[in-house]
Amino acid sequence: MLDGGLVVSSPLPEDRERIAQAHALYSLGIHHETADQYDLACNAYRRASELDPTNERPVLRMATTLVLQRKTEDALRAVEEFVARQPSSEKALAWLATFYGTTGDQQRVQQLYRQMTRQFPHNPVGWLQLANATAHQEPDHSEAVIQILEAGLSKARPPTALYQELVRIQLAKMKAATDDAARRGARQQAIAYLRDVADDLPGDRETLYALGDLLVHDEQFEEAILVYEKIERLQPADLQIKQRLARTFLAMDDQAKAIAILETLAERDASSANVHYYLGELYLQSGDTPHAITQFRAAATASPNDPAPWLRLAALQADQDSKQATATLKEALAIMPGNPKLLEVLALIRLGQNQYTKAERLLAQVWQAVSDDDPDAMPSNIFFYNYATVCTHLRRVPQAADWLERALAQEPALLDLYMQRAMTGTPTFRKTATSVLRNLARRNTPVAAAIHANLATLYLVRESPQRAVKEFEKALAIIDAHPLQADVLTPRFYFWHGVALDQTKQPLRAITLFETAIDLDPAYTDALNYLAYLWAVRGERLDEALRHIQTALNLAPDNSAYLDTLGWIYYQLGRYEDALDLLQQANELRPNDPEILEHIEKTLEKLGR
Repeated sequence: MLDGGLVVSSPLPEDRERIAQAHALYSLGIHHETADQYDLACNAYRRASELDPTNERPVLRMATTLVLQRKTEDALRAVEEFVARQPSSEKALAWLATFYGTTGDQQRVQQLYRQMTRQFPHNPVGWLQLANATAHQEPDHSEAVIQILEAGLSKARPPTALYQELVRIQLAKMKAATDDAARRGARQQAIAYLRDVADDLPGDRETLYALGDLLVHDEQFEEAILVYEKIERLQPADLQIKQRLARTFLAMDDQAKAIAILETLAERDASSANVHYYLGELYLQSGDTPHAITQFRAAATASPNDPAPWLRLAALQADQDSKQATATLKEALAIMPGNPKLLEVLALIRLGQNQYTKAERLLAQVWQAVSDDDPDAMPSNIFFYNYATVCTHLRRVPQAADWLERALAQEPALLDLYMQRAMTGTPTFRKTATSVLRNLARRNTPVAAAIHANLATLYLVRESPQRAVKEFEKALAIIDAHPLQADVLTPRFYFWHGVALDQTKQPLRAITLFETAIDLDPAYTDALNYLAYLWAVRGERLDEALRHIQTALNLAPDNSAYLDTLGWIYYQLGRYEDALDLLQQANELRPNDPEILEHIEKTLEKLGR
């Protein structure tokens, strides 16, 4: 009805008016609660409950607010009174069970969950919670828990969670069993439950993996193979699936038996690529590479469009003849042109052959193929690392820095791998790697401190200690501003920083850093030796120097540098015969080292020889 421009509604019936006011008060309570006005909130919830006494929500909200005010007795009384009026409130029962659980009253908890399973048998949560409460209450609880869960199987919908809990219990019993019969019984029961879970969750890989593993342990091999093949159909791109059964066979500690079983299966069905693949893995694990190669070739023939056997075959061939591995991958690419996995492995072989231009071209094809298939796809960090390595060999500094930055964004530890290649590679690679890290150092990356620290190490190796010191100090400045990067401050960091300071004629600062490195790692032999030698050269703190170098030699007794340091400490202590003996040992391990020879000459002079 319209009157004067206002819409006028008819008054609500009394019962609906009361419910509407209850809703309004409930909302007002939430408003007060979010403002931390708990007294006002409780009052609003209480009035809402009085207006709508069958509604569990305001009562439970009031009880929770009372608990926040540490008025636990009031909270408990409110919910208990509500349950007495409304025994069919599942949420109120659950609230009480949780509350009593925090007080340790497991008997009351069990009582409440039993009530829930009687009143709400279709809810699997009640059965699970009752089983959990029983497990806490009874010392030897497994059989009682199993009975509860099995009672719920015919009533709960869906029963999947109950089956999963029963599987977990049987696996625990299997692990704890002291005899084979009990272990076998628990395993077979777990298999039965897992079959039910697999029926409820037909695409759940974790369930299928667990079922396959148990079937293998129970020597139900043919069914296990069917389970693993089902996983492969679900995830055909996962190359690890084929190796799963082979690894599980090996866990039986009976390779001969596993091979015999699979050979029988292969004879029965020569076209089964999976059986040949598993056999290849088993032969490989047993050290029989020729038979492994034969089986992987058979798997590739049986399933030519599957890259997995081709990749395994090429990997084995690459250890013996990279040209043969290249031919295998080209054969596979003729069948599966543009396959990114095949292209990537071929690129790695080209990298191993020092054919960097071809490797880069192949990696570019991989990147293009992945991007075309899914613009948002993200290859593995190893792909980015390998691309950075190839670009470093080709002296393409900005591109190498780009790819390395992507690799480090996924896995910062790959910086250590890049450094290892730089430190052990050719001088040309090391020089380019220095430029790559210098390029990265100009970017704001989450691993900036680590980049500066490793750049400093490269400068040291390239005999630029002044530049090394500057990079170490930049790393420290970054850590001051970004403490989360402090994991760079390892014993190795302090050691190399100390070396750089010593080489720039700052021995006192260097000594402090060597001492820090040793405090962090008392078995850091290079730091023990360097510090001992510094003191020996300066003729200072010889007792401490002697203790440090003896610790280092206990850990590495045949290190010529350490023997030279101990010899020179003995020289400084006037123990010339002992010094000469050690220095001659060092000379035998590292002949014609100028420093060792100089020490021997000076020691002979002291002995008048």
